[in-house]
Amino acid sequence: MSLATATAAPQIAADVRLTLLATSDLHAHLMPFNYYLDSEDDGVGLARIASLIADWRARSENCLLMDNGDTLQGSPFGDMAAERLIPEGRAHPMIAAMNALGYDAATLGNHDFDFGLPMLENALSRARYPIVLANAERADGSPFLPPWTVLDRRVTDVRGRSHRIGVGVLGVVPPQVTQWNRALLQNRLRVTDMVDAVRAAVPAMRAAGADVIVVLAHSGIGQAALYPGMENAAGCIAALDGVDAVVAGHTHSLFPAPEAATVDWLDRVSGTAHGKPLVQPGYWGSHLGVINLTIRRGENGPWRVADHTVSVAPIISQTAMGQRVAPTSKALADLAARDHADALHFIRRPIGQTAVPLHTFFSFVAPCAVTQVVADAQRAHVQCALSDRPDLAGLPLISAAAPFKCGGRGGAQNYTDIPVGPLAVKHAANLYMYPNSLAVIRLTGAQVAQWLERVASAFHQITPGSDDQQLIDPAFAGYNFDVLSGLRYCIDVSQPRRFSADGEDIFDTPGRIVSLSHANGRPVDPDEHMLLVTNSYRAGGGGHFSVAAEAETVLQDSTALREILTRYIAGRDRLAMKPEGVWRFHHIGATVLVDTGPGALAKTDEIRALGLRDHGDRPAGFARFSMSI
Repeated sequence: MSLATATAAPQIAADVRLTLLATSDLHAHLMPFNYYLDSEDDGVGLARIASLIADWRARSENCLLMDNGDTLQGSPFGDMAAERLIPEGRAHPMIAAMNALGYDAATLGNHDFDFGLPMLENALSRARYPIVLANAERADGSPFLPPWTVLDRRVTDVRGRSHRIGVGVLGVVPPQVTQWNRALLQNRLRVTDMVDAVRAAVPAMRAAGADVIVVLAHSGIGQAALYPGMENAAGCIAALDGVDAVVAGHTHSLFPAPEAATVDWLDRVSGTAHGKPLVQPGYWGSHLGVINLTIRRGENGPWRVADHTVSVAPIISQTAMGQRVAPTSKALADLAARDHADALHFIRRPIGQTAVPLHTFFSFVAPCAVTQVVADAQRAHVQCALSDRPDLAGLPLISAAAPFKCGGRGGAQNYTDIPVGPLAVKHAANLYMYPNSLAVIRLTGAQVAQWLERVASAFHQITPGSDDQQLIDPAFAGYNFDVLSGLRYCIDVSQPRRFSADGEDIFDTPGRIVSLSHANGRPVDPDEHMLLVTNSYRAGGGGHFSVAAEAETVLQDSTALREILTRYIAGRDRLAMKPEGVWRFHHIGATVLVDTGPGALAKTDEIRALGLRDHGDRPAGFARFSMSI
């Protein structure tokens, strides 16, 4: 007998309080540990979130726990699991932990595909909870995973009576995943529009007995206006008829976010989008998302959501007695002990030496050694790979690299800071956080200029002659600040930007890139062709670099870029590179404010060389400098 048939018997009126708990973007952060820095970290980890889960389960009689994807990848702990544990036949530690916590359902995020389908399917085979994905199918048209599930649950109403309800859970992932992981997926997966997939699935879920429908949307909230193939569509999904609650993710934001501005369709205080409850619980296990639903049924009527509250519960909170840190779950710590020890051995393996400090504190104001070493490693690898491609001989070879850890949503501690001395695997991971592979694309000079216009959206527009305007837009992600080694160019921040900080909007402006030339001083001809080395994510248009997706890919290499970087470091006695003078600001006669990590204060020689002046303020833990441009 189906759930729909079973619930067709006469029913009494009732109110049920149902709590939905959600994690998202855990990125293989199980223990409260920073594997990049090889140190404890109180602010991350599923093992600490587990304590919050236990607290909510103790106070809520009807509780469901779900995960919104980007779970298996994103730290050296996840890399170690993919490289060693799964090939050895061991469970992925995140899957094992979620089994132990009794997750009710989950979906996938785009980064869960970063190690390829065989590894992903192997990892998922150990899950003891349903994993759903409605907008992905194999090349032959068969579903990659079940599109949705209906959880058959016994719940207790406010008067202590028992009822049977069906909670439908549906998952979606950005369709861009097939572009970002093109080299690994190799056309074996098709991913369709998220909103279309949800709209199509809701009637079938209702027919199968779903009294409440929850969408696990591994997607940011996005805009109110719907367009095909949206990357961030959680808000539009909430607007669909039949959807009762949405868990968002992907962009690593928090929602509700009372400090942000509320618009007519998005209430950042109450946590609603188009009147529906929506939660986004940060990243790395920083917060637990909580949606409390009151579902009501009249006599012999259907269940309906009558009321709701939405909140995010942090691992670290402020109380009257000071700071409170959620304790680590002993059960999960014991479960992960062997894997954690293996990860420590993995990250501490020596690979080389550096004679220069490698940090990203000033990467938004001048070329840095971090992007230079990545660019050099990419170029060296590609020069070998292209040696048998005479059709490409003679074309200029440009190498694009970005500072992955450079403030932003990651906060004042989110910077690379590696001192002179020995280098280990953890340092390579710190320099290159993602398991991207390498790609070479052919572009025209005009397309390269457009690429750089997207990069230049990192900065606010500055009025010439002004003082103390903020230079860096914190909404711009550091991993999109590509430095194109082999070129020279200036950025004129007095001009309006051509792209919004997130790349969603494009404006008709003259642009900010001036004096674009090759390293030898020859101006870049808009019609000339050149080769650009980048990562697989960017080559697929990731970060809203549409020009990259439109360009011709002439080489794809499935070797992980972090492995390419590791080999490059290991093949040298020591790193002693000096950053190329790739870019600078066009002089406009203004003084601007630059916020960066507090560790920058110790870099006195570079502060002096860059003409920075300590401004004294410490907003949100950042150091603030002023500089003339």
